[in-house]
Amino acid sequence: MASRTGTGCDVLIFSASYGAGHYQVSNALATAIKQQRPDWNVEICDFLNLMNPVFKQTLLFGYHQVIKHFSTGYKWFYEATRHLPPDSRWQRMLNQMGKQKLLKAIYHRSPSVIVCTFPHPAGVLSYLKSRGYINIPLITVITDVAFHSQWIHPCVDAYILAADVVAKYLKRKGIPPSRLYVTGLPLRQEFMAPCHDPSIWERYGLKQDLFTLLMMGGGCGLLSDTEYICETLAKLDLPMQIIAVTGTNYALAKKLKDISQHSKMPFCVLGYVDNVAELMEISHLLLTKAGGVTIFEALAKKLPMLIYKPLPGHEQTNVRFLLRYKVAMQANDADEVIKTIIDCINDPSILKSMAQAMEPISKPFAARDAAHIIVQMAENYRNASQQPELFIS
Repeated sequence: MASRTGTGCDVLIFSASYGAGHYQVSNALATAIKQQRPDWNVEICDFLNLMNPVFKQTLLFGYHQVIKHFSTGYKWFYEATRHLPPDSRWQRMLNQMGKQKLLKAIYHRSPSVIVCTFPHPAGVLSYLKSRGYINIPLITVITDVAFHSQWIHPCVDAYILAADVVAKYLKRKGIPPSRLYVTGLPLRQEFMAPCHDPSIWERYGLKQDLFTLLMMGGGCGLLSDTEYICETLAKLDLPMQIIAVTGTNYALAKKLKDISQHSKMPFCVLGYVDNVAELMEISHLLLTKAGGVTIFEALAKKLPMLIYKPLPGHEQTNVRFLLRYKVAMQANDADEVIKTIIDCINDPSILKSMAQAMEPISKPFAARDAAHIIVQMAENYRNASQQPELFIS
């Protein structure tokens, strides 16, 4: 058994820099764990950093280009791999990627529990456990309500899930119920309670008594037809105002700021922000594409959603979940988006009924509950074996 070297940590979280959602969940968990165990060292590791730098950049560039320009190709890949078994040739190949560096990272930290908020490292770690290289508890946090085989691996000790529907699917796939924990999706602590500063209206040039539309396309600002929708709304004489969060999409931010200069209504354009909870609290309707973190943030704040052009695969599954519970609407084209917004302004009962329907599936304390599970597994492991058992070939 190897002894601890390096800096060491209590909880090691593996994420990946595809978009912003996986890291947001990781950070929320790290904060919640530190609140429960202030003396613990919690470390977040980007799994992509364990790969060749050129390969990493190629993966990220390819991912963003496919999402932006070839969503049909992404849908094909997602569906083609959706039901592959863990012992398939494809999965065995993926489990070899980054294996040695991943094992070295664990060896130098000797954690008491490992958490994955991205599917790929969970597969590699499950393989390492099956071969006896590590015996550390492995927890996977599924960041959508989508059902994809890439999240399911035989040596995962616990799954932290966003909703009951995911647990039901995993049970059908043979995962023991004792490994399934439906906490909701871990969110930042500002989603647990009211948090907005009354000065926000003045800071952003907004009016407190107007219908407020919040537009978000994820960390990369990928919301289709945003320019057309905003330009059309800005020309109308409507009792409303717009907050557009463009993330790292600087080109879109510039176009929307140009539109805002001639808008008949208050129009605030923001880039990447860290006060999403505050913005959601003051808004009446969220226009988004249905990213996993975004929709659960809206559920936590009881903010009705209008979904437009979700990405194929996981986001479309998220939409079906929202529509099933009647907490969101979906528009098929930009003109329908505009019509639906106007309908919501004219008939407040539309939004009221959606907000009420959110109550059973809104889980603002998910990070706290998930952190408790992680802490308990780490402490149980420590009590069972005084020192992490790591085998290095």
